[in-house]
Amino acid sequence: MSRIISGLAGSLRLAGAAGETRPTSDRVKESVFASLESMDAINDASVLDLFAGTGALGLEAISRGAKKLVLVEKSKAAFEVCQKNLELVRVSLEKQGVSVDAKAQRTDALAFARANAESFDLVFLDPPYEFSNQKLSELMGTLRPHLKDGLVVLERSSRDEKASFEGYELEAEKTYGDTAVFFLRPISH
Repeated sequence: MSRIISGLAGSLRLAGAAGETRPTSDRVKESVFASLESMDAINDASVLDLFAGTGALGLEAISRGAKKLVLVEKSKAAFEVCQKNLELVRVSLEKQGVSVDAKAQRTDALAFARANAESFDLVFLDPPYEFSNQKLSELMGTLRPHLKDGLVVLERSSRDEKASFEGYELEAEKTYGDTAVFFLRPISH
């Protein structure tokens, strides 16, 4: 069972993942958020969580002080879990006098990126492991104009062939068993 680790909604238990999703472990999530906090990448950030699954990464960011969140999930079952978890966090924060600017959208990640007009400070990308590096490069290229000076946190299988992403620089890379996490920033021109 996943939970919000820290922040205003800390310890809140989230609804479990739909069958086809691969949730980020609490150990990986804790380490990722420790890195993000040391980079001062969360407070007042506008966050996009693509391939949201349970919504745990984006909702963790909201709990820790992000100002805005968009959860994007294509799977109907996973989207319903996202909505449920978003409501759990919203209620928890509103009880503490904090209103939440967050929404969930049921759509394909690339379709969202193509139609999106908003800018984001922090993007979580946790695509299914079978999502090809070619598709991922296309998605990252489509996202780049919407990132300001933002940060992309990409989760992939540590067994995958490493991809390089044109227009991004690798700020950090961490491996946790089967999971590799890449922190990427768009290169400014």
